[in-house]
Amino acid sequence: MTARARRAAFVHVSFVYFLTATSETLISPLFPLVRHDLHLDVSQQAILLTGLTVSIAVCNVAGGVVGYRGGDRRVVRAAALILALGSLISGLAPSFGVLLLGQVVLGGGSGLFFASGLATVGRMYATRRGRAVANYGLAYSLALAAAAFAANVGIGHWRVPFLVAAAAAAVLAVVAPQYLEADHEAHFKGQMMESLRAGLRHPLYRVSLLTGVVAGTCHYVIIGFSPTLFVDRGESLPFVASMIGVGRLASTLGKFGGGRLYDRFGGLLTATVVMFALVAVGLAMLATPPTVGAVLVIPFVTVAAILFTVSNTLSVSALPSRSSFTVGVYRSVLVASSALVSAAVGALVHIVSLQTVILMTLAVPLSGGVVVAALFLRRIRRAVDPPRSLDAAIPLEVAAADIATGRPLSP
Repeated sequence: MTARARRAAFVHVSFVYFLTATSETLISPLFPLVRHDLHLDVSQQAILLTGLTVSIAVCNVAGGVVGYRGGDRRVVRAAALILALGSLISGLAPSFGVLLLGQVVLGGGSGLFFASGLATVGRMYATRRGRAVANYGLAYSLALAAAAFAANVGIGHWRVPFLVAAAAAAVLAVVAPQYLEADHEAHFKGQMMESLRAGLRHPLYRVSLLTGVVAGTCHYVIIGFSPTLFVDRGESLPFVASMIGVGRLASTLGKFGGGRLYDRFGGLLTATVVMFALVAVGLAMLATPPTVGAVLVIPFVTVAAILFTVSNTLSVSALPSRSSFTVGVYRSVLVASSALVSAAVGALVHIVSLQTVILMTLAVPLSGGVVVAALFLRRIRRAVDPPRSLDAAIPLEVAAADIATGRPLSP
């Protein structure tokens, strides 16, 4: 594949990623406006987020299956078309039921896309995956910023962002360059599931699942409910939306930083530091006055973006070229866990305040940080402990390099 063709494919898949991220995120910053127009409450926001995330999770796996057996380019185009339909339904929704339908269809397009998109980027830039995934992630950060600033459209105009996204997605479904596809050798029965089992045996893939759960919870739940949280605490929606938007823009630097940190220090150490940082910033965000807390959304969003980059890179680094299905499972676990947490939020807000529920949710990044830190320390001990036999000896310089890169210890 020529460099020019690679750039064209990268630009196209990045634009589709931008639209999927924008569309699936719009409901959170726009909900205070939607709530006013359609007469909804916070528990119905939780239902919308649960429907959206469940649809994404299911279609992540479906997209992985289709991408594995067929071609990633056709999956991306189909995903863009479904995304356009879901955005159109959401933008024209006259009631909660139709809006929920639109979010489910929209989530289907977003979920169908992810595995093929990430697998394509990892395949095209096999020697520079950390930076490539970080650059690809810029589309995600810019999309989330656009979604946050969309809340400034004002009461009565919340439908416009959905309709714009629908039109853009339809164009990308029709216009698509050639992609670098995986080598599709003869398929044999059980090959796809064997690829998943191989991934699950890889320590980096298992860590990517854990960090993905944390990243998804922070994005879909903690950040997702932040506009409603701070508006209910007395802040204006334009102010809160602007803080989230600034955080999304700042997260573009976080994506670059995350890619560089991964390449230099490895996934385990970077993920550990980032998850503990999320807990610290999240606690400060909830404990301080509403105005200060809304401002602290900026660093929280930025740090969460770094975790997404690390988690995505861990996933593709652990997998072979033909990996759409296993990437789809990774994303499905990420989003399905967010759906469960979102459903729990919807139930708990009838018992305690939303602020208390978000505080409880911080247990997810705390637990993730503890687990990954333990794995990292275990690798250090394995590197420095004297070998039990000559056959088990590991050269210290090799072990140190393995720890730095996050790869399994060399035999």
